[in-house]
Amino acid sequence: MEQTQTMKELMAEIKEVTKKQRSVNKVDEIKVMKAMLNDPNFQISVYDKNKGLIGTRCPHEESVKYAANLCSAITGIDSKSATELASNYEFTKKDAIYMIDMSKSFVQTYLDTGRKINVCQTEDAQAELMTRAIPEKEKLIPASNNETAKVPSYTNIIANSKNPKYHN
Repeated sequence: MEQTQTMKELMAEIKEVTKKQRSVNKVDEIKVMKAMLNDPNFQISVYDKNKGLIGTRCPHEESVKYAANLCSAITGIDSKSATELASNYEFTKKDAIYMIDMSKSFVQTYLDTGRKINVCQTEDAQAELMTRAIPEKEKLIPASNNETAKVPSYTNIIANSKNPKYHN
């Protein structure tokens, strides 16, 4: 059985590789999600866009609560026993893949509503995503005799990022 890495160890390892390569890496996504679900010491700072730091969250604790609620609801056992069972559970690679896929599906689905979604609120960054419909248009083909091509309509995803108000 492989030894579970802490988030701190895993993030340092990935940051070192990222110095040379920034491409999408599904394996690293899964490792990070699995580590987040299993590391009871990993905390995420929670920021308010006006006030700054307002607290922390622990993905492991939240995952245990979620698993305990499911266990209790499905089996009918009391919540204390369900929490004890969930606390002893080690989240798997399959669990990590499921959480990643659900997270991405949520973002994609929510963006379809036309509303902005906050995707990052840290000490020194604030970022959101939104969509914009791009209508069909005719475009001039470069190096041609004024020939045009039809560009079909599509949805453009826009990322906005700014320095938070509370950042020094």
